[in-house]
Amino acid sequence: MKLKEIKLTTEDERRFLVKRMPRNYWQNAGTEITQWYICFDPPIRVREEGFHDCYLTIKIVDESGKDFHLEGNIPKLALTGLAAIRKGNKIRKIRYHISNLDLDVFSAELEGLVLMEFEKKSGDGIPKIPLNFSVEEVTGDPRFRNHNLANLDSIPEEWKCKII
Repeated sequence: MKLKEIKLTTEDERRFLVKRMPRNYWQNAGTEITQWYICFDPPIRVREEGFHDCYLTIKIVDESGKDFHLEGNIPKLALTGLAAIRKGNKIRKIRYHISNLDLDVFSAELEGLVLMEFEKKSGDGIPKIPLNFSVEEVTGDPRFRNHNLANLDSIPEEWKCKII
């Protein structure tokens, strides 16, 4: 298997806690994502997307708060060994694409948590949040970073999304 080149990318996103949303958005096809952490400082994660794409990511946050990712794909065979050294709970979620947003519906320990992400790209600085959603911006709140969520056994009641 030929591995893709490891890349350094930046991430400039806004993140929203979804408080209320309609169920019909789950009717679209989503991608199942499972990820876990080998290390928390710096966050080093292994991610499997859709049962076939596997990635190793090292996240670095600079002094200004900007995220940098050093990421490359890894062979699926490496997942078993890497899973054995994980430091926290797995994160399981299904990612749905809605217009210019990613909607992450979490399961297992994080059941009830729904986060929406908006990746800022040049000329695309405003998220198009559907009118029938109720959201609270949590960009920059460390409680909602995936590596911190991976340490939770459950979520607070006030984080749970109401499905209408």
